Amino acid sequence: MHVNDKVALVTGAARGIGMAIATRFAREGYKVVMLDLNPEIEQAAQALKVAGYEVRPVCLDITDEAAVRTLAERLDDWWPKLCILVNNAGISPKHEGKKRDVMDIPLEEWRRVLDVNLTGTFLVTKMCLPTLKSRGWGRIVMITSQAARTRTPVPGAHYSATKSGMTGLARVLAGEVARFGITVNCVAPGRVESNMTAAVGSEVNAQLVGSIPAGRMGRAEEVAAAVAFLVSEEASYSTGAVIDVNGGSFMP
Repeated sequence: MHVNDKVALVTGAARGIGMAIATRFAREGYKVVMLDLNPEIEQAAQALKVAGYEVRPVCLDITDEAAVRTLAERLDDWWPKLCILVNNAGISPKHEGKKRDVMDIPLEEWRRVLDVNLTGTFLVTKMCLPTLKSRGWGRIVMITSQAARTRTPVPGAHYSATKSGMTGLARVLAGEVARFGITVNCVAPGRVESNMTAAVGSEVNAQLVGSIPAGRMGRAEEVAAAVAFLVSEEASYSTGAVIDVNGGSFMP
């Protein structure tokens, strides 16, 4: 299957890690669907179109099951060519740059994080699976977090719980779909330069960098490189796995 016949869908693609993944795919010749609730997705996609890449922006709420079901219609001739899904969309609420402790998290906030990070991932994955199965080849990558692997001081309990949940979902799904030529893996970034990590402030980030053996924060492009490997033919025997991209801050 030639790369030009492959369509990749990346959620949370308007900025940061999602944008870096979409850009990496586009440069490698994939047709890329860039999905995000943020209207900035139109501008992000336009930047790649101007550079000559084939991309389609979709502004959509992944927590809305009815909206997710419109994906096939909205993508039209691209939908049957879909064979790569990267579940990257996620939120991590901060209040004055800090997380709330468990006892202080309002139920509404808890539910919103679960809806976006976990249920949204489930809905998009469920929508894409029939097409991937019909092609007899597919790659699903979950962008989880170091917070799913060990305790970290910055994310709230809801964020850590949902990223751990994505890892569990990936492992169960990997066992279910391997016979269809589909792999399901996770990439778990540590501290990476992004709008999300910037929300805690430069002072906190400087303190965290001091505990990272690599001595710096990661770049979104480095996460995209790990994803690029997992969707390649060379990674066909890797499924249910987690790749850590954290500069050595967590070594299981």
